[in-house]
Amino acid sequence: MKKAIFFSAVTLLAACQMEPPTTEDIASKEPSAYETQEDKNPLVGHGIINYHMTNIGRERSDMYDTNQNPNSYRNLTTKRFTISDDQDKIREAVKDASGLTPQFVSINGNTAWVHVDVPRDHSKEERQELRNKIEKAVQLSVPRYHLRVRMDDR
Repeated sequence: MKKAIFFSAVTLLAACQMEPPTTEDIASKEPSAYETQEDKNPLVGHGIINYHMTNIGRERSDMYDTNQNPNSYRNLTTKRFTISDDQDKIREAVKDASGLTPQFVSINGNTAWVHVDVPRDHSKEERQELRNKIEKAVQLSVPRYHLRVRMDDR
């Protein structure tokens, strides 16, 4: 029992005598933003979260506006796209695909409602073909909306 207590005390005292690592030791083991080595610990260092702060190279330029959002109001001189622009695109796509002018175009959330007046002499098959053309053209021009097409008799 005395031997166990003696070895515990020696181990405890030996551990207390160790010096903490110096900044040079830490810096030699920490990866920099410009190097990637397999032997360095990925859990210590800049990491993905802070990489943008350390990656300041010559190729990086802040001379352009980093906000590429078209709905941004940071720059008052640029044109911003609105829902009415999307409605105009839908009207144009319907007119190009079918030759008919849509009577009503409404956007509510992610759903676009389009009402088209179709001549009464069109058969069911012709109406369905016309609906498919309109849906395809509108989805190509404005793909972010779920489209609802209503065919009304003229």
